[in-house]
Amino acid sequence: MPSDAHLDDRPLAVRAVASVRTSRWRGRQLRMCRYDALHHDGHVETDVRLTVMYRRSPADFETVSRTVHHSCPEVGTGAWVDAAGRVVDGPGPLDHPGWPRNGRRVPWPMPEARPDPRRAARWRAALGGAALVVGIVLLVGTAGDGPVGALGALSALCGAAALATLLRDGTRRR
Repeated sequence: MPSDAHLDDRPLAVRAVASVRTSRWRGRQLRMCRYDALHHDGHVETDVRLTVMYRRSPADFETVSRTVHHSCPEVGTGAWVDAAGRVVDGPGPLDHPGWPRNGRRVPWPMPEARPDPRRAARWRAALGGAALVVGIVLLVGTAGDGPVGALGALSALCGAAALATLLRDGTRRR
């Protein structure tokens, strides 16, 4: 059973504060998020790591992370999110000068769903088939001699491997 001292060191809620900065190396615009933590006594700690709420399973952290980022605008302060991933009330925005110490790059708009695995399979099938055909043509055209024949063998092998991964994915239990 957890003690009261253990509960007091965990924050009640976290929120993201997004800003747009210019990259140091390429000069392009980057969206950076830094995080605030609301503690039991009412004080707000700035520039904390988002993993401060990670005290349970990875699925819980994914819920918290997704809710924190979806409730944050492109630039500005987001809503407070508790450890269960629910939006809760808390104090208003604070001033955050300077480059974030514990911030991270976060794309905007946030992706709604994971990529479609069928799309990746179609690309693998198309590129694997093309590599296999090119490899066979190069092998037959050069009779397997010289560097072009070796390139044909490598291409055919890579194409066959890409197509074999599709067979393995189709037989996997779900």
